[in-house]
Amino acid sequence: MKYTFVDTIGTGVGHGQYLRDFSEFEEETPWADPILRIFFRYATVKNYSLYRTSAFDYLPRFLAAALVILLSPIFILIATLIKVMMPGKVFYKQTRVGQNGKLFQVLKFRTMIENAEDSTGHTLSWTGDPRITGLGSFLRKSHLDELPQLINVVKGEMFFIGPRPERPEFTAIFEETIKGYNDRHRVKPGITGLAQLACTYNATASQKLKFDLMYIAMKDSFILNTMIAIYTIKKMIFLKSTANLLR
Repeated sequence: MKYTFVDTIGTGVGHGQYLRDFSEFEEETPWADPILRIFFRYATVKNYSLYRTSAFDYLPRFLAAALVILLSPIFILIATLIKVMMPGKVFYKQTRVGQNGKLFQVLKFRTMIENAEDSTGHTLSWTGDPRITGLGSFLRKSHLDELPQLINVVKGEMFFIGPRPERPEFTAIFEETIKGYNDRHRVKPGITGLAQLACTYNATASQKLKFDLMYIAMKDSFILNTMIAIYTIKKMIFLKSTANLLR
């Protein structure tokens, strides 16, 4: 990957330096998909790739609104199943960290028992988490639980593609312990992202960060965004926890 800028973003360290560091990581990344392998080998990062115009921001919002209307029968079906099989609230709201550190309420279909954290406190979910119901497990594997986040896109809090938003309790820890973690917040978080496709469910925040920054550097690329969209759809259809982008 060719990096053509050094840009300080306010973290006290040059963002461009992070990208140069990750260029070495990229060269060692065993991409399974030949298109991604060629793309990252020859792609060029330019200064303007870190910024989007306000006009561009409205396009995803209009598209998300159209999808909410189009997919409304699926919304109604899932909501009905949750009400019947999982007594309690249909939607689950959780505070997440968005662009520039702004907090917002992310929306999901509820996949756990009601008040799941009453006994565990704030904790990340894990493989085999007993708090996840049978229906919730299917919704998670198919990623249908993420559909309500289209509303977050309509509100301008998220994009379709970008780093996944994290909870403030964990963000505070990661920013103190992981170099460059705060740079994830220079862009809006996404419903799906490169890190979610390349990494396993139990991957560490540090492992995911490398892919997040790689995406941020190239986030205006039509090829990259198209590939992420295609792999996300395949991941949903085949109920996979990862898209197997790496060999």
